This record gives sequence, C-alpha cells and structure tokens, in this order.
Amino acid sequence: MPREETRHPFTDEEKGRVLDPNPERRRYLTEVFYKYVTRKISRADLMGLSKKKLSRLAEIGYVKYKYGRYPDALQVFKTLATLDNINPYYQIALGGVFQKLNRHVDAVISYTRALQLNPKDLCPHVNRGEIYLKHRNYKKAAEDFRSAILLDPNGRNLWANRARSLVIALKRSLELKKRAQQAAMPQMQRPSRPHPARPRR
Repeated sequence: MPREETRHPFTDEEKGRVLDPNPERRRYLTEVFYKYVTRKISRADLMGLSKKKLSRLAEIGYVKYKYGRYPDALQVFKTLATLDNINPYYQIALGGVFQKLNRHVDAVISYTRALQLNPKDLCPHVNRGEIYLKHRNYKKAAEDFRSAILLDPNGRNLWANRARSLVIALKRSLELKKRAQQAAMPQMQRPSRPHPARPRR
C-alpha cells in the first residue's frame, strides 16, 4: 500500500460522508450518551463487547476464586466491574475477592455499589453485614441483616437464613457480654472491708 494511502485513509469527500454530524447521527449519539449516563448501558455496550465473552471471563474468575488464586480473580473481576459497570454480579464477586484478601473497606465499597444497582439482592447485604460484625459495628451489621431477612420473609433463601443465624449469634454474644459486664460491676463497686482492729494486750 502506498504511503500516501496509509496517511490519508479517507478522501475529503469520504470524510464528509463518514464523519458528517447529520441530525440522525447526532440523535443516535445523544441517545447512546444519555443511556450510558443513566446507567442503562455499560462501557462494554459502548465498546461493542458481547455479554457472552464477559460471562466466559467471569467463569474464569470464579474458578480462580474457587481455587484460592485471589490476586488473579481480583484482576478478572476488576476488569469486568469496570467494563460492565451496571452488572451487580461483578461488583458482588469483586467484593467477595476483596473480603477474602482482608481488604474490607474495598469489599464494603463493592457491596454498596452492587446494592445501588440491585437493592433486592440478599448476598451483598449479608456479606457487608458480616464485615461490619467483624469490625464490631453492630448497628450497621444489624441493619444489613434486617434488610436481608425482610427481603425473604418465608425463609427460603440461603443468604437470608444465614443472616438469621448471624442475628441469633449476635444477640447471644451481646447478652453474654452484658452479663459479664454486670457480673464484673458489683465486684468493682464493692467497698473494701476494713481490717478488724487488733486487741490491745
């Protein structure tokens, strides 16, 4: 191919046809941009990546996660969460990897993003609640567990049942802690007995 052709892929006439901002093209671009901004389409949709390829990549990430290769799984799910930023599953998976790596702040952020995308998903409520529970933030943990339980009033979902068992464990531990504090209080408040005076000889 001659050098001139590589430098100038379009003639002036072709440039006008391809790059002309006619009303239809402007309308199309405006609609696409609006859908992206309102989170109706993802970056992957803008780039033309197929959902099938992304789900295959997610399967690879899941296998790596399952076999304890967390840094590799982290890279996969970070990429997926960036490309398909409106898919809550990728945010949940990313949060799960962060949780395994003890990066709890990042995990909470990922679970929160997943809940913004789908507030009715039980998994991020329970996992985020567990992190709060581990860090003794009992109020936020209870809120997350309560949300999960309310989303499954019949007790059919495994995540909601896990939340129920964690609430029971949380109540028991708080009761034991309260009893221990009450048992320790009387001993600390008890006045010291004066030694009896020695009889004089």
